[in-house]
Amino acid sequence: MNIEEVKNFINDNKESEDVKTYLQDLNKVNVEGIEKYVTEDEEGKKWVDSIKDKHFNKALDTWKTNNLTKLIDDEVKKKFPSKDEKDIEVENLKVEIEKMKQEKIHEALTSKAIKIASDKSLPLNLVDFFIAQDEEATVNNLKVLEESFNKEVQKAVEKRLKNEGYNPPKDTSGNTLTLENIKNMSQAEINKNWDKVKEILKNK
Repeated sequence: MNIEEVKNFINDNKESEDVKTYLQDLNKVNVEGIEKYVTEDEEGKKWVDSIKDKHFNKALDTWKTNNLTKLIDDEVKKKFPSKDEKDIEVENLKVEIEKMKQEKIHEALTSKAIKIASDKSLPLNLVDFFIAQDEEATVNNLKVLEESFNKEVQKAVEKRLKNEGYNPPKDTSGNTLTLENIKNMSQAEINKNWDKVKEILKNK
Protein backbone atom coordinates (compact mmCIF):
# COMPACT_ATOMS: atom_id res chain seq x y z
CA MET A 1 0.00 0.00 0.00
CA ASN A 2 1.46 3.35 -1.01
CA ILE A 3 0.95 6.81 0.58
CA GLU A 4 -2.03 7.68 -1.59
CA GLU A 5 -3.75 4.43 -0.72
CA VAL A 6 -3.11 5.12 3.00
CA LYS A 7 -4.59 8.63 2.67
CA ASN A 8 -7.63 7.27 0.88
CA PHE A 9 -8.09 4.59 3.52
CA ILE A 10 -7.92 7.15 6.32
CA ASN A 11 -10.37 9.48 4.58
CA ASP A 12 -12.78 6.64 3.89
CA ASN A 13 -12.59 5.37 7.48
CA LYS A 14 -12.06 8.60 9.44
CA GLU A 15 -15.13 7.94 11.56
CA SER A 16 -13.77 4.56 12.59
CA GLU A 17 -12.71 4.37 16.25
CA ASP A 18 -9.60 2.42 15.33
CA VAL A 19 -8.53 5.08 12.83
CA LYS A 20 -9.24 7.90 15.33
CA THR A 21 -7.17 6.19 18.02
CA TYR A 22 -4.29 5.64 15.60
CA LEU A 23 -4.26 9.26 14.48
CA GLN A 24 -4.36 10.53 18.10
CA ASP A 25 -1.38 8.35 18.95
CA LEU A 26 0.51 9.90 16.04
CA ASN A 27 -0.22 13.42 17.33
CA LYS A 28 0.84 12.83 20.94
CA VAL A 29 3.33 15.45 22.21
CA ASN A 30 6.01 14.52 24.73
CA VAL A 31 8.62 16.55 26.65
CA GLU A 32 11.50 15.09 24.74
CA GLY A 33 9.97 16.08 21.45
CA ILE A 34 9.34 19.62 22.62
CA GLU A 35 12.89 20.01 23.94
CA LYS A 36 14.31 18.77 20.69
CA TYR A 37 12.10 21.13 18.72
CA VAL A 38 12.99 24.27 20.67
CA THR A 39 16.73 23.52 20.93
CA GLU A 40 17.54 22.07 17.52
CA ASP A 41 14.99 23.44 15.09
CA GLU A 42 15.62 27.06 13.96
CA GLU A 43 11.93 27.84 13.74
CA GLY A 44 11.45 26.33 17.17
CA LYS A 45 14.24 28.48 18.60
CA LYS A 46 12.73 31.65 17.11
CA TRP A 47 9.33 30.76 18.45
CA VAL A 48 10.66 30.17 21.98
CA ASP A 49 12.67 33.44 21.88
CA SER A 50 9.58 35.38 20.84
CA ILE A 51 7.62 33.81 23.71
CA LYS A 52 10.41 34.69 26.15
CA ASP A 53 10.54 38.30 24.94
CA LYS A 54 6.79 38.61 25.14
CA HIS A 55 6.64 37.33 28.72
CA PHE A 56 9.70 39.32 29.80
CA ASN A 57 8.30 42.58 28.45
CA LYS A 58 4.98 41.90 30.10
CA ALA A 59 6.67 41.11 33.40
CA LEU A 60 8.83 44.25 33.13
CA ASP A 61 5.81 46.44 32.44
CA THR A 62 4.02 44.94 35.42
CA TRP A 63 7.05 45.53 37.66
CA LYS A 64 7.33 49.14 36.51
CA THR A 65 3.68 49.73 37.22
CA ASN A 66 3.92 48.25 40.71
CA ASN A 67 7.37 49.39 41.83
CA LEU A 68 9.14 51.97 39.65
CA THR A 69 7.03 54.98 40.60
CA LYS A 70 7.55 54.29 44.29
CA LEU A 71 11.29 53.83 43.84
CA ILE A 72 11.56 57.13 41.97
CA ASP A 73 9.53 58.94 44.63
CA ASP A 74 11.70 57.48 47.40
CA GLU A 75 14.91 58.54 45.64
CA VAL A 76 13.61 62.07 45.06
CA LYS A 77 12.70 62.35 48.75
CA LYS A 78 16.22 61.28 49.71
CA LYS A 79 17.85 63.96 47.57
CA PHE A 80 15.26 66.66 48.18
CA PRO A 81 13.72 66.05 51.59
CA SER A 82 10.55 67.99 52.11
CA LYS A 83 10.50 70.67 54.81
CA ASP A 84 7.51 71.75 56.77
CA GLU A 85 6.76 75.38 57.64
CA LYS A 86 8.30 75.02 61.08
CA ASP A 87 11.63 73.84 59.64
CA ILE A 88 11.66 76.72 57.15
CA GLU A 89 10.85 79.23 59.89
CA VAL A 90 13.69 77.92 62.08
CA GLU A 91 16.15 78.10 59.18
CA ASN A 92 15.11 81.66 58.35
CA LEU A 93 15.53 82.62 61.99
CA LYS A 94 19.03 81.13 62.04
CA VAL A 95 19.93 83.12 58.92
CA GLU A 96 18.66 86.35 60.49
CA ILE A 97 20.56 85.71 63.72
CA GLU A 98 23.77 84.99 61.80
CA LYS A 99 23.25 88.16 59.75
CA MET A 100 22.81 90.26 62.90
CA LYS A 101 25.88 88.63 64.43
CA GLN A 102 28.02 89.46 61.39
CA GLU A 103 26.72 93.04 61.30
CA LYS A 104 27.62 93.49 64.97
CA ILE A 105 31.09 92.06 64.39
CA HIS A 106 31.60 94.36 61.39
CA GLU A 107 30.45 97.36 63.43
CA ALA A 108 32.91 96.54 66.23
CA LEU A 109 35.75 96.01 63.75
CA THR A 110 34.95 99.31 62.03
CA SER A 111 35.08 101.16 65.35
CA LYS A 112 38.38 99.49 66.21
CA ALA A 113 39.85 100.27 62.78
CA ILE A 114 38.82 103.95 62.95
CA LYS A 115 40.48 104.31 66.36
CA ILE A 116 43.72 102.73 65.11
CA ALA A 117 43.70 104.85 61.95
CA SER A 118 43.05 108.03 63.95
CA ASP A 119 45.86 107.26 66.40
CA LYS A 120 48.27 106.70 63.52
CA SER A 121 46.95 109.65 61.43
CA LEU A 122 45.96 107.34 58.58
CA PRO A 123 43.32 108.44 56.05
CA LEU A 124 39.93 107.41 57.49
CA ASN A 125 38.27 107.20 54.09
CA LEU A 126 40.39 104.12 53.34
CA VAL A 127 39.65 102.26 56.57
CA ASP A 128 36.58 100.43 55.26
CA PHE A 129 38.65 98.68 52.60
CA PHE A 130 40.92 97.10 55.22
CA ILE A 131 38.31 95.61 57.55
CA ALA A 132 38.58 91.80 57.54
CA GLN A 133 36.62 88.92 59.12
CA ASP A 134 38.21 89.29 62.56
CA GLU A 135 40.19 91.76 64.65
CA GLU A 136 43.59 90.18 64.10
CA ALA A 137 43.30 90.27 60.32
CA THR A 138 41.94 93.84 60.44
CA VAL A 139 44.86 95.07 62.57
CA ASN A 140 47.33 93.38 60.21
CA ASN A 141 45.66 95.03 57.22
CA LEU A 142 45.93 98.44 58.88
CA LYS A 143 49.62 97.81 59.54
CA VAL A 144 50.09 97.24 55.83
CA LEU A 145 48.19 100.47 55.12
CA GLU A 146 50.33 102.36 57.64
CA GLU A 147 53.58 101.08 56.12
CA SER A 148 52.49 101.92 52.58
CA PHE A 149 51.14 105.32 53.60
CA ASN A 150 54.33 106.26 55.48
CA LYS A 151 56.52 105.18 52.57
CA GLU A 152 54.55 107.37 50.16
CA VAL A 153 54.69 110.32 52.55
CA GLN A 154 58.43 109.90 52.98
CA LYS A 155 58.95 109.75 49.22
CA ALA A 156 56.92 112.92 48.73
CA VAL A 157 58.81 114.74 51.48
CA GLU A 158 62.20 113.73 50.14
CA LYS A 159 61.22 114.79 46.64
CA ARG A 160 60.12 118.24 47.81
CA LEU A 161 63.14 118.72 50.01
CA LYS A 162 65.35 118.61 46.96
CA ASN A 163 63.82 121.90 45.84
CA GLU A 164 64.04 125.36 47.40
CA GLY A 165 61.81 126.48 50.25
CA TYR A 166 59.02 129.02 50.15
CA ASN A 167 56.90 130.98 52.66
CA PRO A 168 55.82 128.00 54.81
CA PRO A 169 52.66 127.66 56.94
CA LYS A 170 52.82 127.15 60.70
CA ASP A 171 52.50 123.83 62.51
CA THR A 172 49.91 123.00 65.17
CA SER A 173 51.94 124.78 67.85
CA GLY A 174 52.09 128.01 65.86
CA ASN A 175 55.67 127.50 64.68
CA THR A 176 56.55 128.09 61.05
CA LEU A 177 57.14 124.91 59.08
CA THR A 178 59.97 124.71 56.61
CA LEU A 179 61.20 121.98 54.37
CA GLU A 180 64.14 121.63 56.71
CA ASN A 181 61.76 121.16 59.65
CA ILE A 182 59.91 118.47 57.74
CA LYS A 183 63.15 116.75 56.86
CA ASN A 184 64.01 116.46 60.55
CA MET A 185 60.52 115.33 61.62
CA SER A 186 59.76 111.78 62.69
CA GLN A 187 57.09 109.86 60.84
CA ALA A 188 54.67 110.41 63.71
CA GLU A 189 55.29 114.19 63.60
CA ILE A 190 54.73 114.24 59.85
CA ASN A 191 51.46 112.36 60.30
CA LYS A 192 50.38 114.71 63.08
CA ASN A 193 51.00 117.78 60.91
CA TRP A 194 50.02 116.07 57.67
CA ASP A 195 47.64 118.79 56.46
CA LYS A 196 50.37 121.45 56.72
CA VAL A 197 52.96 119.11 55.28
CA LYS A 198 50.71 118.43 52.30
CA GLU A 199 50.25 122.14 51.77
CA ILE A 200 53.99 122.71 51.73
CA LEU A 201 54.59 119.81 49.38
CA LYS A 202 51.73 120.83 47.11
CA ASN A 203 52.84 124.43 46.77
CA LYS A 204 56.47 123.66 46.32
